[in-house]
Amino acid sequence: MRRAWIPLTICLFLFGMGGAEAASRDAIKRNNLGAELLNQGKLEEAAGEFRQAVAADPGYAAAQMNLAYAYDRLGRVDEAIAAYKKANELEPGNPTVLNNLGVMYMKKDLNDEAIQTFEQGLKADPANVSLQKNLENAKKNREILQERETQIADAKKQAVARPKDPKAAYDVARAYAFYRQNDLALEWLDRAMALGYDDPEGAKADAVFADVRRDPRFPQIFEKR
Repeated sequence: MRRAWIPLTICLFLFGMGGAEAASRDAIKRNNLGAELLNQGKLEEAAGEFRQAVAADPGYAAAQMNLAYAYDRLGRVDEAIAAYKKANELEPGNPTVLNNLGVMYMKKDLNDEAIQTFEQGLKADPANVSLQKNLENAKKNREILQERETQIADAKKQAVARPKDPKAAYDVARAYAFYRQNDLALEWLDRAMALGYDDPEGAKADAVFADVRRDPRFPQIFEKR
Protein backbone atom coordinates (compact mmCIF):
# COMPACT_ATOMS: atom_id res chain seq x y z
CA MET A 1 0.00 0.00 0.00
CA ARG A 2 1.46 3.34 -1.03
CA ARG A 3 1.74 5.80 1.77
CA ALA A 4 -1.22 8.14 1.75
CA TRP A 5 -0.90 11.89 1.96
CA ILE A 6 -2.81 12.92 5.04
CA PRO A 7 -3.38 16.67 5.30
CA LEU A 8 -2.25 18.29 8.52
CA THR A 9 -3.48 21.32 10.37
CA ILE A 10 -1.04 23.99 11.47
CA CYS A 11 -2.17 27.12 13.25
CA LEU A 12 -0.60 30.43 12.33
CA PHE A 13 1.08 32.52 14.97
CA LEU A 14 1.25 36.20 14.19
CA PHE A 15 1.70 38.00 17.46
CA GLY A 16 1.98 41.63 16.57
CA MET A 17 1.28 43.10 19.96
CA GLY A 18 3.92 43.33 22.62
CA GLY A 19 2.21 41.71 25.56
CA ALA A 20 3.14 41.73 29.19
CA GLU A 21 5.55 38.87 28.67
CA ALA A 22 7.95 41.03 26.67
CA ALA A 23 10.56 42.53 28.99
CA SER A 24 12.05 44.93 26.47
CA ARG A 25 10.75 47.42 23.95
CA ASP A 26 13.31 46.15 21.45
CA ALA A 27 11.88 42.62 21.64
CA ILE A 28 8.37 43.95 21.04
CA LYS A 29 9.56 46.09 18.13
CA ARG A 30 11.44 43.21 16.51
CA ASN A 31 8.52 40.82 16.91
CA ASN A 32 6.05 43.28 15.42
CA LEU A 33 8.31 43.97 12.46
CA GLY A 34 8.80 40.24 11.97
CA ALA A 35 5.03 39.73 11.91
CA GLU A 36 4.69 42.41 9.21
CA LEU A 37 7.44 40.82 7.13
CA LEU A 38 5.86 37.40 7.53
CA ASN A 39 2.56 38.74 6.24
CA GLN A 40 4.44 40.11 3.22
CA GLY A 41 5.99 36.70 2.51
CA LYS A 42 9.50 37.90 3.39
CA LEU A 43 10.30 34.78 5.36
CA GLU A 44 14.06 35.10 5.82
CA GLU A 45 13.78 38.71 6.93
CA ALA A 46 10.92 37.80 9.28
CA ALA A 47 12.91 34.97 10.85
CA GLY A 48 15.80 37.36 11.37
CA GLU A 49 13.60 39.82 13.25
CA PHE A 50 12.11 37.05 15.41
CA ARG A 51 15.60 35.79 16.24
CA GLN A 52 16.57 39.27 17.37
CA ALA A 53 13.37 39.50 19.41
CA VAL A 54 14.12 36.30 21.33
CA ALA A 55 17.75 37.34 21.71
CA ALA A 56 16.59 40.59 23.30
CA ASP A 57 14.16 38.72 25.55
CA PRO A 58 14.61 34.92 25.71
CA GLY A 59 11.39 34.64 27.70
CA TYR A 60 9.22 36.31 25.05
CA ALA A 61 6.97 33.38 24.13
CA ALA A 62 5.11 35.11 21.29
CA ALA A 63 8.30 35.83 19.38
CA GLN A 64 9.53 32.29 19.96
CA MET A 65 6.27 30.93 18.51
CA ASN A 66 6.52 33.22 15.50
CA LEU A 67 10.13 32.17 14.94
CA ALA A 68 9.09 28.52 14.93
CA TYR A 69 6.36 29.22 12.39
CA ALA A 70 8.76 31.17 10.16
CA TYR A 71 11.21 28.27 10.22
CA ASP A 72 8.43 25.91 9.20
CA ARG A 73 7.47 28.17 6.28
CA LEU A 74 11.12 28.16 5.22
CA GLY A 75 11.22 24.37 5.28
CA ARG A 76 13.70 24.32 8.16
CA VAL A 77 11.84 21.67 10.11
CA ASP A 78 14.57 20.78 12.61
CA GLU A 79 14.91 24.42 13.61
CA ALA A 80 11.13 24.75 13.81
CA ILE A 81 11.00 21.78 16.17
CA ALA A 82 13.67 23.31 18.40
CA ALA A 83 11.83 26.64 18.45
CA TYR A 84 8.47 25.07 19.25
CA LYS A 85 10.08 23.06 22.06
CA LYS A 86 11.44 26.29 23.49
CA ALA A 87 8.00 27.91 23.15
CA ASN A 88 6.48 24.99 25.02
CA GLU A 89 9.00 25.50 27.82
CA LEU A 90 7.93 29.12 28.03
CA GLU A 91 4.21 28.33 27.89
CA PRO A 92 3.81 24.70 29.02
CA GLY A 93 0.72 23.00 27.70
CA ASN A 94 -0.16 25.65 25.10
CA PRO A 95 -2.42 23.61 22.76
CA THR A 96 -1.48 25.49 19.61
CA VAL A 97 2.24 25.16 20.27
CA LEU A 98 1.80 21.45 20.92
CA ASN A 99 -0.32 21.03 17.80
CA ASN A 100 2.29 22.69 15.61
CA LEU A 101 5.15 20.81 17.25
CA GLY A 102 3.32 17.56 16.56
CA VAL A 103 2.88 18.55 12.92
CA MET A 104 6.64 19.14 12.67
CA TYR A 105 7.30 15.68 14.07
CA MET A 106 5.01 14.21 11.43
CA LYS A 107 6.97 15.96 8.71
CA LYS A 108 9.98 14.01 9.97
CA ASP A 109 7.98 10.74 10.13
CA LEU A 110 8.41 10.82 13.91
CA ASN A 111 4.88 9.63 14.46
CA ASP A 112 5.36 8.29 17.99
CA GLU A 113 6.64 11.69 19.11
CA ALA A 114 3.79 13.37 17.25
CA ILE A 115 1.17 11.18 18.91
CA GLN A 116 2.60 11.87 22.34
CA THR A 117 2.63 15.61 21.64
CA PHE A 118 -0.93 15.72 20.33
CA GLU A 119 -2.12 13.73 23.34
CA GLN A 120 -0.37 16.19 25.63
CA GLY A 121 -2.16 19.05 23.88
CA LEU A 122 -5.53 17.33 24.24
CA LYS A 123 -5.02 17.04 27.97
CA ALA A 124 -4.93 20.82 28.07
CA ASP A 125 -7.71 21.30 25.51
CA PRO A 126 -9.79 18.12 25.02
CA ALA A 127 -12.16 19.78 22.53
CA ASN A 128 -9.43 21.06 20.21
CA VAL A 129 -10.44 19.88 16.72
CA SER A 130 -7.00 20.38 15.14
CA LEU A 131 -5.36 18.26 17.80
CA GLN A 132 -8.01 15.57 17.46
CA LYS A 133 -7.63 15.37 13.67
CA ASN A 134 -3.87 15.42 13.75
CA LEU A 135 -3.75 12.72 16.42
CA GLU A 136 -5.92 10.52 14.24
CA ASN A 137 -3.73 11.23 11.20
CA ALA A 138 -0.53 10.51 13.11
CA LYS A 139 -1.87 7.12 14.15
CA LYS A 140 -2.84 6.33 10.55
CA ASN A 141 0.57 7.39 9.27
CA ARG A 142 2.27 5.21 11.88
CA GLU A 143 0.28 2.22 10.65
CA ILE A 144 1.20 3.00 7.04
CA LEU A 145 4.90 3.30 7.87
CA GLN A 146 4.84 0.08 9.85
CA GLU A 147 3.26 -1.69 6.87
CA ARG A 148 5.93 -0.24 4.58
CA GLU A 149 8.73 -1.38 6.85
CA THR A 150 7.24 -4.86 7.08
CA GLN A 151 6.91 -5.25 3.31
CA ILE A 152 10.44 -4.05 2.65
CA ALA A 153 11.86 -6.21 5.43
CA ASP A 154 10.10 -9.29 4.04
CA ALA A 155 11.50 -8.66 0.55
CA LYS A 156 15.02 -8.12 1.89
CA LYS A 157 14.77 -11.29 3.97
CA GLN A 158 14.12 -13.26 0.78
CA ALA A 159 17.04 -11.55 -0.95
CA VAL A 160 19.38 -12.43 1.91
CA ALA A 161 18.20 -16.03 1.82
CA ARG A 162 18.77 -16.18 -1.98
CA PRO A 163 21.74 -13.83 -2.58
CA LYS A 164 22.30 -14.99 -6.16
CA ASP A 165 18.67 -14.84 -7.21
CA PRO A 166 18.06 -11.79 -9.44
CA LYS A 167 14.30 -12.06 -8.94
CA ALA A 168 14.72 -11.68 -5.17
CA ALA A 169 16.82 -8.55 -5.67
CA TYR A 170 14.29 -7.25 -8.19
CA ASP A 171 11.48 -7.68 -5.68
CA VAL A 172 13.40 -5.56 -3.17
CA ALA A 173 13.84 -2.87 -5.82
CA ARG A 174 10.09 -2.94 -6.48
CA ALA A 175 9.29 -2.66 -2.77
CA TYR A 176 11.49 0.42 -2.41
CA ALA A 177 10.11 1.96 -5.61
CA PHE A 178 6.54 1.41 -4.44
CA TYR A 179 7.27 3.63 -1.45
CA ARG A 180 9.30 6.10 -3.52
CA GLN A 181 12.61 5.38 -1.87
CA ASN A 182 14.25 5.87 -5.23
CA ASP A 183 17.92 5.68 -4.32
CA LEU A 184 17.48 2.29 -2.71
CA ALA A 185 15.22 1.13 -5.53
CA LEU A 186 17.94 1.98 -8.05
CA GLU A 187 20.58 0.26 -5.94
CA TRP A 188 18.62 -2.98 -5.80
CA LEU A 189 17.56 -2.78 -9.45
CA ASP A 190 21.21 -2.45 -10.42
CA ARG A 191 21.97 -5.49 -8.26
CA ALA A 192 19.19 -7.49 -9.91
CA MET A 193 20.52 -6.67 -13.39
CA ALA A 194 24.08 -7.53 -12.34
CA LEU A 195 22.82 -10.91 -11.14
CA GLY A 196 21.31 -11.52 -14.57
CA TYR A 197 17.67 -10.55 -14.28
CA ASP A 198 16.16 -12.06 -17.43
CA ASP A 199 13.50 -9.49 -18.32
CA PRO A 200 15.13 -6.06 -18.59
CA GLU A 201 12.49 -4.84 -21.04
CA GLY A 202 9.78 -5.76 -18.57
CA ALA A 203 11.70 -3.95 -15.84
CA LYS A 204 11.90 -0.82 -17.99
CA ALA A 205 8.14 -0.84 -18.44
CA ASP A 206 7.22 -1.89 -14.89
CA ALA A 207 4.65 0.62 -13.63
CA VAL A 208 6.09 0.57 -10.12
CA PHE A 209 9.20 2.31 -11.47
CA ALA A 210 7.23 5.23 -12.93
CA ASP A 211 8.81 7.72 -10.54
CA VAL A 212 12.25 6.08 -10.61
CA ARG A 213 12.35 6.30 -14.42
CA ARG A 214 12.68 10.06 -14.15
CA ASP A 215 16.10 9.58 -12.57
CA PRO A 216 18.94 9.67 -15.16
CA ARG A 217 20.52 6.71 -13.39
CA PHE A 218 17.62 4.46 -14.38
CA PRO A 219 18.52 4.01 -18.09
CA GLN A 220 22.20 3.77 -17.19
CA ILE A 221 21.49 0.57 -15.28
CA PHE A 222 20.37 -1.05 -18.53
CA GLU A 223 22.91 0.58 -20.82
CA LYS A 224 25.87 -1.01 -19.07
CA ARG A 225 24.52 -4.56 -19.37
